[in-house]
Amino acid sequence: MVSTTLIRNVITATAVAAGLAAGPAAAHGAAPNGSGHGLCFDLNSSLATDSIAALAPPAGGGSWQPVGASNNPLSGGCNLDAMLVTDDGIGDATAVSRTLLFHDGRFMGTVDDKPYSYTTVAHTSKDAVTVSYRWLGDDDPFCCPSGGPTTVTVTMHDGQLTRTGALPPSS
Repeated sequence: MVSTTLIRNVITATAVAAGLAAGPAAAHGAAPNGSGHGLCFDLNSSLATDSIAALAPPAGGGSWQPVGASNNPLSGGCNLDAMLVTDDGIGDATAVSRTLLFHDGRFMGTVDDKPYSYTTVAHTSKDAVTVSYRWLGDDDPFCCPSGGPTTVTVTMHDGQLTRTGALPPSS
């Protein structure tokens, strides 16, 4: 028969190896709302679903679909996370995207003031998200935007979001 102490030690060792116990995230208390699978933000969480539902629907019809999210590990501590969503309505290069921001298990808004095409999340870290934008020139085919790139970086410090950089020109 295996002793309860041995089982407890194996469970604890497994949790530590998986980054689920001890370390910065544990020191900050419970994992934030929306976390899962060892990450500060889980793309499949109810926080993700509820935040997408809070956005105005895409102008071209369809709905917002998650494309990707930051992958900050709980073991490193949580501060700022992002999720990129794209319009699935038309299905061509005119599809637009939004980048949603999360802090402490809460939806904080979007990086951009409106949806843009040719949007990518260029970089994420525990404290910053950088989004890159391109846009079509007057004679550009949909495949090949010549405008940009321009970037916007959002940082989180003491619970305050700060945006630096420039959004694409309004069309």
